[in-house]
Amino acid sequence: MFTKIKQVIVVFCSGALLLAAAGCSGNADPAEPTNSAPTSTPTTASSPPTTSPSPTAKPTPKPIPASSKGPGKNWQVPKMPEAAKQKSEQGIKAFATYYYDLVEYTIQTNDTKPIKKITTRSCVECGEVFIDPFDNNKKAGSWIAGATFDVFDVVVTKTILQADHGIALYTTAQEEMTLYMSDGTLQGVFPAMPKPAPVMMQLHYERGWMVDSVEYLDEKS
Repeated sequence: MFTKIKQVIVVFCSGALLLAAAGCSGNADPAEPTNSAPTSTPTTASSPPTTSPSPTAKPTPKPIPASSKGPGKNWQVPKMPEAAKQKSEQGIKAFATYYYDLVEYTIQTNDTKPIKKITTRSCVECGEVFIDPFDNNKKAGSWIAGATFDVFDVVVTKTILQADHGIALYTTAQEEMTLYMSDGTLQGVFPAMPKPAPVMMQLHYERGWMVDSVEYLDEKS
């Protein structure tokens, strides 16, 4: 039987060549020669066409994870894979994994806008664990370092699709976290999960998947 565990996180010139053929016309009798010297038309050497240098693409700044020196920098919002947009069991699996990419992004940056777009207000756990702490951190100037939900740690074990609703069962692991205040003072250390935790996510499809609830479960014998 499954009972809910409360997890607390304080927290991707082509051109056309024109050929002109010159035609010759004249009388049958040859023209009489003249005494005047032939005139020559001076030719001017043509300069090679100048080409504009191609603009150099600016390299994408390397993401810097959050650390004791400050919150994460240059962190790009994860791009949702096409598979996660599908209303299918495979789509549910891809979406659940993608959701934790956004969780990691939120932890690193305190930016909750992307995850809010695919989370309903009815998901209490999402608000308490993945959203509200980081909105508060942003206001206070504090940040979390060390926590990651690596995609290899999110293991989807089962998905269910029923009309416009879906369920994903999976396990996830979390690394050690440290909380820093705005002045860089270490506020607290939160240990890593001793083992992967089982989770159930409920979703509905509305022009894309939306998370309705996330429950951490403890499997009892």
